[in-house]
Amino acid sequence: MIKIKMQNRIFTIDDWTPYFFILKDFLFNGDWEDVYEALKGSKSASDQIENCRSIETAFDGEINSELFLPTTALEIRDFFQSFEISPEKIKNYIAFSAIHEYANEMILEEDYQEAEELARLMTDFDADCAYAYDIFGTIAFDKGQIAKSIETLEKACELNPDLDEAYSTLGQAYFNNGEYDRSANVWERLIEKNPDDVLAYFTLVDAYLQQNKINDAIASLRMMVERFPSHLMGKINLISLLKKAGRGEEAAAYEHEVEQTQPQNSTELEIWARMNLEKQNYELVEEGIKKFLLQNNGPAFLKLWLVVPYVKSGKIDEAKRIISEFRESNILFNYGKHEIFDPFLEEKEIWECELPC
Repeated sequence: MIKIKMQNRIFTIDDWTPYFFILKDFLFNGDWEDVYEALKGSKSASDQIENCRSIETAFDGEINSELFLPTTALEIRDFFQSFEISPEKIKNYIAFSAIHEYANEMILEEDYQEAEELARLMTDFDADCAYAYDIFGTIAFDKGQIAKSIETLEKACELNPDLDEAYSTLGQAYFNNGEYDRSANVWERLIEKNPDDVLAYFTLVDAYLQQNKINDAIASLRMMVERFPSHLMGKINLISLLKKAGRGEEAAAYEHEVEQTQPQNSTELEIWARMNLEKQNYELVEEGIKKFLLQNNGPAFLKLWLVVPYVKSGKIDEAKRIISEFRESNILFNYGKHEIFDPFLEEKEIWECELPC
């Protein structure tokens, strides 16, 4: 134990004092009042809370949880045991979403042991905590235990029908288990709740295609591109399905839209450029790539897409300057040759520009 004198006051700090700052932000949404109400059954905890609030005021907010994090589920359990506080009696004050978010971070780092401990901690507070079952189910999914993940995630969704994270993983689990109809039902529900979830449309389309429901897949993609008119990938996939279904006129209409679309990222630009080069829209490709590079300041490798329109319009010297810029880079051969030059340039044009063969 140490004592600090400041502003004519003496503050006492022991081993647990910093931990109250951690719990305030991690479990109680940063609210000292909630901390006090939750822990008021323990006299020693109440005294610590008042002491911490005084310290925070004296140091003008410079003392906070960031000074003492990270923490673990084991440390939190030790805290409640030390202050003889029963976790299940304070569940109404706990910020389960914060623990859930931290547990998901642990899953992303593949620290499944800590993620599982955090889930168990949530069940200490509430045996029927949907957030906890979501974590248990996600861990099982990541480990390839699909049947277990489905059972656990179904429990999470039953406990909290609004927990979209659980539904999302459940949809993937059904898909991996070959239950494509159930997977589609999940994605349909998620889109209904959140029609701006772009990924949900694509996964729903995959589930339909696995059931050979091509018209349903087309309808879903059409709904998506109507909501996101500038989404190039959605239109490209829709064009492919329309052609597969023998609906060439509809596909051609969307192809025309794609030709006139302004790509939003480098992946879209490559798709857009390839489609327009196939239609010999060389001037459009040149203008579009130059505009994108100017607005986004790169990436530099996209300059290679200018080689074809330059060559086709007789700007050989300009094409050679770009080739020279990448001459010492593997990207000229591994990317430029196979993705751009071979598909769109004739052999004599490749030789004329001294491109790799």
